Amino acid sequence: MSLSVLSRPSALALALGLVACDCSGTGLPTARSCETSADCPIGEFCIDALCQPPGGRDAGGDSYVDPGLRCGPEPWETGVEICDGRDNDCDGVIDNGVLNSCGTCEPGCEAEGVGPGTDDPYTPTPENSDGVSLDPEGALVLDSRRINTNFIWIASTQSGEVSKVDTTTYAEVARYRTDTDPSRTSVNSVGDVFVGNRAAQSVTKISALGTDCPDTNGDGVITTSTDGTSLPFGQDDCMLWRTSLPGAGLVRAVAAQDVEGPDGELIPYVWAGGWNGRIYKLDGVTGEILINMAAPTAPYGFALDGRGRLWMASLTNPHIAFVDTNRCVDDASCAATVCTASSPESADCDGAVIGRIPVPNSGSYGITVDFNQRVWMAAWGSGGQQKRYDPAAPAGSRWVSIAGMPGANSCNGVGADGEGFVWYACEGDRSIFRVDANNPSSFHRIPTGPNRGVGIDADGKIWGILRHNRPTAAVIRPGAAITDNTLDYEVGPTLASPYTYSDMTGLQLRLATNPRGHYRHVFEGCAGTEETTDWTEIRFDAETPAGTEVIFRVRTADTRAELDAAEWVIVGTVPPGSSPLSIRDALADAGVMPGRFLMLEVQLRANRSSSTEVITPRVLGIDVRRTCAGILL
Repeated sequence: MSLSVLSRPSALALALGLVACDCSGTGLPTARSCETSADCPIGEFCIDALCQPPGGRDAGGDSYVDPGLRCGPEPWETGVEICDGRDNDCDGVIDNGVLNSCGTCEPGCEAEGVGPGTDDPYTPTPENSDGVSLDPEGALVLDSRRINTNFIWIASTQSGEVSKVDTTTYAEVARYRTDTDPSRTSVNSVGDVFVGNRAAQSVTKISALGTDCPDTNGDGVITTSTDGTSLPFGQDDCMLWRTSLPGAGLVRAVAAQDVEGPDGELIPYVWAGGWNGRIYKLDGVTGEILINMAAPTAPYGFALDGRGRLWMASLTNPHIAFVDTNRCVDDASCAATVCTASSPESADCDGAVIGRIPVPNSGSYGITVDFNQRVWMAAWGSGGQQKRYDPAAPAGSRWVSIAGMPGANSCNGVGADGEGFVWYACEGDRSIFRVDANNPSSFHRIPTGPNRGVGIDADGKIWGILRHNRPTAAVIRPGAAITDNTLDYEVGPTLASPYTYSDMTGLQLRLATNPRGHYRHVFEGCAGTEETTDWTEIRFDAETPAGTEVIFRVRTADTRAELDAAEWVIVGTVPPGSSPLSIRDALADAGVMPGRFLMLEVQLRANRSSSTEVITPRVLGIDVRRTCAGILL
């Protein structure tokens, strides 16, 4: 009689040693021989010199259970617990002591947890997370103040260089030649910087990776600055590209933008504005010019909001302008008619692709967008007033001027922090002003020296960029009260006419745009050289209020060293997904073979359904499950 395929023991079962091998040629598994039940696997008994499960047959063909072990009248109540979904030892608990760490009977299944309630609680660090913190229960939540902006990028216009300064130690860690007359710097979400070179009419991209930068010249060595000495132009591997902007005139505005791709990845772009009235959108990876369009005003500064609007200041024109980057996506769509609002308080252009809005009394120099999506401008020149524009407010109450602010006609840079304050760098007044964002009539003046720009770092410190050949910055460490501030004067390297007042740390971009953050954890699978790891599923406890979501991604490799370069694979998005999510299916669908190591990334995201509130998802405990199987040769 032939044996059907379905009745054969599975290869996985053979690999795990779950059945005995029959070498007689029949292909049937054989029971283990025994003298007593102590010679048998747990849950089996020695019956007629063979190990058999409860309910086996004795020599007379009758069902057999050792009467000395039985704890109840049912056949399965043997007194010895086995993994069968029944209470074999009659203690009122099913399968106690025999379930695997996954809580199942699946052979070889193991579970490892991370988060509250596990042996490995979340511990966010700059190395494993960005934009997240822990709530009182230890769950992961979004926190834009935890964005990793531990470097500030400051341009030296006279020397054609940009300095990378550690905001914790105040030390200059690298210096790069970018082109003639660098000025504006804008940092994206991974820390790379785009530099606007004014007189050179160009944009340069510099990687934040330092000695881990790519080998751009292909000589097999990473050649890059590691201190305050720059290399000759074009010889530093961290300078990724430089793109000339035809017809730009002086490059006065630069803004990094990260757009989410189809697989959850961030695609980098950069917008640049030329004084000749042109706007350019560049591919952040290659530097290719994707859009070259007429600007609705002569750009002097750029700032992106959470809805994808690119706001621009204009020093010589009495209005601000915007471009909706969600609808301006190529030269054709960006050729839309410019909407001009009939008055400063008009809502005429609220739905426009491109628009400009009159500014009461003056033009604007610096520009930023705060956490609540309001646009702030720094005014320069006689009669100028510092102003706030709220595009979500009812028409008639959108503009607020800050009255009574001394030195109000001599401010350049402006920045908003994550604590509800806006900071103005006023060079003419040799001061920085701290303004209550929700009550602009409340402000405090801090004498610092001739500051042209202002930037906020990861610790909430305020950097005022000092002009002329002197140590770089005055750094303010703010307290809770508006008047509570500690000043570190003239810190950092001495630069040749430092001149930067754009988003020089990247914090402004992240505070103003849709909140997102991530946490990563590495799991190690089966350690045996003759075992393979089958990563099976993720089980988790998460809360996703309306407008929020959590995305689980993994990458896998055979060694820890290979893991960071492995391909990301999305396992699931919640909602609509729910626990559990199958890692096995996700890897199979992507054509990725599982390796011994698995990196799990948990992304938290929130969409701004209002301009004044961000509701965060919460991620509590996570279990990653796997099985180990012997390699079949």
